[in-house]
Amino acid sequence: MKYLRRLAAFAAKKLLIFTLIVCLAVYVFYLAFNYSNSYIIVSEGLEKRVDVCLTREDPEVLSRYFTSDFLDSDPALKVAFSEASSYWFYNISSFDYNLKLERLRWSPFRGTVSCVVTEYVSDINGSIKSEYASTDHPSIEPWKSGRYTVTLIRDSKGWKIAGLKQDQLYKDTES
Repeated sequence: MKYLRRLAAFAAKKLLIFTLIVCLAVYVFYLAFNYSNSYIIVSEGLEKRVDVCLTREDPEVLSRYFTSDFLDSDPALKVAFSEASSYWFYNISSFDYNLKLERLRWSPFRGTVSCVVTEYVSDINGSIKSEYASTDHPSIEPWKSGRYTVTLIRDSKGWKIAGLKQDQLYKDTES
């Protein structure tokens, strides 16, 4: 009986250790999966936002990356489709977009991700629209680079950007 008890204790201990290792591996995989999904949504979403603001393409494509509440209240998108936009008079053909992820924090129990990113847009190329060719317009204005705190939430379709807060103290050193 003594040997049977020892054998059972040994087996239980090994099974517990194995279970803990498997649980840890699953958690690490889930963590990496959410980090990578969040990074992809942030990098592609913010680049697409700049693309829509510069080229005025259909903003409906942004619903893949952003919540509808965010899109309804985004000041950059509201200005992009009006003559108040610096890019209204131009047909933008290309631009160089860079995003630097500085910090990413996942809150698994709240279902949110918060990250700090720095966005750089340079080399904006385009031509003035033909209907404005006779008027005097300066060259294409550079995009205002910035540091943002991005908040993502998880909905039924995956991660989406729900908030974008610009750091007003950030000074662009890349341009």
